Amino acid sequence: MLTRCWSSHYTVCRAAIATQRRFVSKKSATNSLTGALCVIGDEILSGKTLDINSFYFAKRCFELGVQVEKIEIVPDQYESISNSLQRLSQNHDIVFTSGGIGPTHDDITYDAVSRAFGSKLAYHEDTLARMRRIMKSRGSLTMPDPQGTAEQIAMARMALLPANAQVVYPCEEYWVPVVSVMGRVHVFPGIPKLFENLVDAYLPGLVARLSGETVLAFTRALVGIQQRESAIAPILDKLQERYAPMGVKIGSYPDWVPKKQPTTNEVSSDWKPTVVVSVVGKNKEQVEACRAEICLLLDGIDLGTNTP
Repeated sequence: MLTRCWSSHYTVCRAAIATQRRFVSKKSATNSLTGALCVIGDEILSGKTLDINSFYFAKRCFELGVQVEKIEIVPDQYESISNSLQRLSQNHDIVFTSGGIGPTHDDITYDAVSRAFGSKLAYHEDTLARMRRIMKSRGSLTMPDPQGTAEQIAMARMALLPANAQVVYPCEEYWVPVVSVMGRVHVFPGIPKLFENLVDAYLPGLVARLSGETVLAFTRALVGIQQRESAIAPILDKLQERYAPMGVKIGSYPDWVPKKQPTTNEVSSDWKPTVVVSVVGKNKEQVEACRAEICLLLDGIDLGTNTP
């Protein structure tokens, strides 16, 4: 079943509104909003769990024109989480977190966020009510209760939120909120499916509000080349120097083959590049012009635009 998502249900305190009015953008050199992700969890750092949320965050930000500048992975420690979020929020427009909001002792993200930004934790009644309603509809016999049994208290812990937070329910079928503090830090669960659905429902509206204008996505063009990377480096250096003032970035990736192969009749079906060059920017004409030069100067093959 597809998740029906919406973003009109807000519970906003005066402090959060005041903070958002003081929002000052940290736009990048490409005049883009900047983004960062703080991935929280000992299981990531120990190699027990593969982090795929950072990939999804970066992918969606790219599609929405947000320049991701940093991704940090921190352990389940108050100081590590707080320090990371304070630093990231000072230097980026959008800071998402992933993980650490469950019912167990090592789920400390909400508490760490509160400490980082001088707040206290308080049970969020709307979230508790939403948890009970949705859990009951799914057949659960145990309900969250801050004054109940040990299990009920543990469940209610997931609604113990920073008192100065803005609480949003982007997806109708989930009780899990997105908790926003200081207008920049936005707390998400670490479960990949939840993370992805909530990001899809929440991020586009956030970008539109912060940008105050039509969202301009990045364009990525790929060129396949059958030469050594060291042989093409001098030409790429000169092209990057010339295109950098236009906000265009050139990258070179040896031994990497994109999912989409060229459809041109100029190459055989088994043709594979030794190097793939990417050209990324917000001005599609400039990106296309740069790609055309690369194809001409390095005998490259067009591998398409915005190719994963």
